[in-house]
Amino acid sequence: MKNDKFEEMTARIISQLEKGVVPWRRTWNQIVMGAARNHFTGYTYRGINRFILDGFEVPRFATFHQISGAGHRVKKGAKSLPIYFWKMLFFDADGKRVETKKEAEKVVPLVSEYRVFNVLDIEGFTPEMFREDKPESIPTRIDECETILCNNPHEVSKGEPAYSPLMDRLFMPDIKDFHSLEKFYHTYFHELSHWTGHSSRLNREIKNSFGSEKYSKEELVAEMSACFLAAHCGIVVEDLVENSAAYLHSWINALHGDARLLMTAASAAERAANFLIQGSQETVLETVGEEEMLQAACFKKSVQAVKTPAACASK
Repeated sequence: MKNDKFEEMTARIISQLEKGVVPWRRTWNQIVMGAARNHFTGYTYRGINRFILDGFEVPRFATFHQISGAGHRVKKGAKSLPIYFWKMLFFDADGKRVETKKEAEKVVPLVSEYRVFNVLDIEGFTPEMFREDKPESIPTRIDECETILCNNPHEVSKGEPAYSPLMDRLFMPDIKDFHSLEKFYHTYFHELSHWTGHSSRLNREIKNSFGSEKYSKEELVAEMSACFLAAHCGIVVEDLVENSAAYLHSWINALHGDARLLMTAASAAERAANFLIQGSQETVLETVGEEEMLQAACFKKSVQAVKTPAACASK
């Protein structure tokens, strides 16, 4: 993928930030209808595509070919959106293409761009055609949050929200110190997402100096992952953190400085969220790979799975 494609995607997100919209917090539609999916195949879009396709009344999409192939027509003037898919190309030491990663000396990511339309851009399609399940009750959503915490045994002490890589320990205030249960769990998910980066888990670079580029990336990973987890559990997060000028400006500056930051962070965030939801790194490795492809890195062949305890220990 050429740098201009990375820059094009990043420019779209920066434009939203400059308007006061934080794409990774705009997850309201996922509470009722789930994440963005292909209308005809049911495929759930992942990584950066989740942000590109978020914020629609009906989060269902299709290519022009799929729409016309099903006998439908796109409304005049409708605009398509870009989505991106990856695959890895393998080359030997002489630069010759080989078929498997085992033979390869170099791994190069090939990124393809496709265009999709929202289903409401199809003639005759209306929101009423899409059944919306009633959102789960607050107690059920809280149970979902607790399940994630329980299925990922970790050490936690009282204190300001933080994660210590050296101690491999979380710090969290009492739940009564938060204005709402939603804010408590969203904050907890942010710190637990940092926890997934430990060398014994997903092995990200998390021992970074405050204010450094690597620190900013890890913060973005935890921020996005917490939003993915909140959407998974049915926690509405739009109003949990005020989109202050300083908050928005910090991400605008970070994205201006690294055209690939958004894509690699989104991939790492989804991997962290899946790790916490599934409780097994082995499962996560089967469904993720964008960040590794972008960095031309290979997965480790041996991973250590996190064991889910028979019962959740009290925190």
